[in-house]
Amino acid sequence: MIRIDNVLCPIDFFPASMKALEYSMGIARNYQAILHVLHVVSPILPTFHEFPLNTADSIAEFRKQAEEHVRQIETDAVSKGIAVKTAIRIGDIDTELKTAREESRADLVVMGTHGRRGFERWFLGSVTERVLRHCPVPILTMSDVNREVPIPPDLKRILVTTDFSEGTGTAMDFALALAQEAPAEITLLHVVEQPPETKGSVEEVAAILEEHLDSMVPDEVRNWCTVKSEVKIGASYRMILEAVHETDADLLVMNIHGKWVFERALLGGTAERVLRAAECPILAIPAKSGD
Repeated sequence: MIRIDNVLCPIDFFPASMKALEYSMGIARNYQAILHVLHVVSPILPTFHEFPLNTADSIAEFRKQAEEHVRQIETDAVSKGIAVKTAIRIGDIDTELKTAREESRADLVVMGTHGRRGFERWFLGSVTERVLRHCPVPILTMSDVNREVPIPPDLKRILVTTDFSEGTGTAMDFALALAQEAPAEITLLHVVEQPPETKGSVEEVAAILEEHLDSMVPDEVRNWCTVKSEVKIGASYRMILEAVHETDADLLVMNIHGKWVFERALLGGTAERVLRAAECPILAIPAKSGD
């Protein structure tokens, strides 16, 4: 099983990141982990006409406002029995986030996927996308359009997608750890992109793959957790989103392997489409540790 000692949550005070903060508090409290909250003030500010303007007074004002919000967050966390460390930094967002992750020794990053244009761009396709490509630890993303979902340890349904590649074991470990705390039901999903030529072979391949999915679950786990296996045939992102809706998943766990990392550099890649459109939070598991 996994161990979570440090959770890093970068925030920009917009709805998605505040939802991510609430979620990260639930995880930190559940695992008695330290919650590290980071806010980065960029030294380059946009003007009305979108021309960057470096203004020391403006930066100081933004920092002052951030300090007030952060103090409220600290008070809230402490009242919930959560150990919290906060930081407000001025600099490049990517650099400061990477530094904070390394210094905090984060086991998990929780972040929103939408934010301000130009000033602090936490939307997918910018900071979040780059973090997903390079972060060596699991990342849980939340969108401001996600439906309301339970916060750990109150999860009821977890969907795990796998293609049996590197990272699958870690994805299962996270899903099982979160499910055990709830307890929650788990659905294992594998998508076959290209269907066999005949109807008979479709059924045969699906049966074999479902058996393979079943074999991934230790026998003792079935004593306390309901685990279902499902095989879908079609475009990966469509089938995954369909399964999220059908299972009414509270959390989607997916391993991001090498192929999907490449796809995210292309418009409309599988991982990008799922991350943009899923109705629930997504826990993305990297294929390997280390930058």
